[in-house]
Amino acid sequence: MRQSMAICFWELKRLLRNRRSYVLMFGMPLLFTLLFGGLLGGSSTSKVKLLLVDEDGTVLSKSYTDQLRDNEIMELQTVTYGEAKQQVENKKASGFIVVPKGFQEAMLAGKGIEVSLKRSPDFTSNAAVKQLMSDAIHRIGTEVKASVAWSQYSAQSWEGMYGKLEKETAKPVSIQKETVSRKDAARMNPTAERASGFSIMFVMIVMMSATGAILDARRTGVWYRLLSTPASKAQILGGYLLSFFLLGWLQFGTLMLLTHWLFDVQWGNAGGLFVLVSAMLLAIVGLALLVAGVVKTVEQQSALGNMLVVSTCMIGGVYWPLEIEPKLMQRIADFVPQTWAMRGFTELTAKGGSVMDMGLYAGILLAFAAVFFAVGLTRIRYK
Repeated sequence: MRQSMAICFWELKRLLRNRRSYVLMFGMPLLFTLLFGGLLGGSSTSKVKLLLVDEDGTVLSKSYTDQLRDNEIMELQTVTYGEAKQQVENKKASGFIVVPKGFQEAMLAGKGIEVSLKRSPDFTSNAAVKQLMSDAIHRIGTEVKASVAWSQYSAQSWEGMYGKLEKETAKPVSIQKETVSRKDAARMNPTAERASGFSIMFVMIVMMSATGAILDARRTGVWYRLLSTPASKAQILGGYLLSFFLLGWLQFGTLMLLTHWLFDVQWGNAGGLFVLVSAMLLAIVGLALLVAGVVKTVEQQSALGNMLVVSTCMIGGVYWPLEIEPKLMQRIADFVPQTWAMRGFTELTAKGGSVMDMGLYAGILLAFAAVFFAVGLTRIRYK
């Protein structure tokens, strides 16, 4: 154990000797957090502005358009079809909704009818708007069926009953997000999300570079001189791996303190952080060791390692929310350690998670570490 600790601190001192590496370790993560979290990642409360064309002009089409207006994501302005088309072509509007003729007739007959959304190519909120359009159609369809059935039994007009039903259900549904956790639980915000994501990415980049020390030591002969000492192969390798682990903790811990002081990022429970970060660093060191065992030179280690880091960070939700990725990519993300690290940080920072809540995320990260170490250790060449 003494030999491993001696090698560990010797290697750690060597790694920290290069002052320029501090820019990569601390400067770049803070800069990326500032740009993508503080300046570009702020939340916006403005609604999407769309145009509305009602070609039917009936009781049900008016009810439908009124329901579309009762939402929190879009603001509608009623215009004619020609005006809507011209405004979209002149890029004065992003799109328009068309309620076609025969809307009320189709709804009374229980037939399907398409309410179309015509949009410009750069409009990105079409999924949310179409969901609102579909929900309003289903709601009106249910109320119309009830009104028509009541009209058949009472011999009175369906409009009267529909008006009563519409009045009772006219209150818009307001969806509010609230964290169900401790009173002092921090809410996840774009800055905190980017701080954790970019900290993970740059720790991985530094680890890929640091583990190249094993290849460099073998190339320069340091590895062979160490093997000639009383220290065993396991003690030598253990010293190197421990230095990488401590370097990762030094970098990530410093970034947590700096982002807290500079950007007011609340990282959550200290015990949960220790468990999650330790498990994450073991997985990262294991992955870096695996890469070091596959390649032959430090240059190959850096090139392959950085390519692997960037691609897996893209898949794992480091650059953007995982929910916006295609379903296939979300499934693939389950096999990337960054995904589980980000989920763990979300649990801590947004939901006030504790040490016990880190069990799943830390366990999966340790499983990644076990696989990486098992493969990486078999690939390390001592001669």
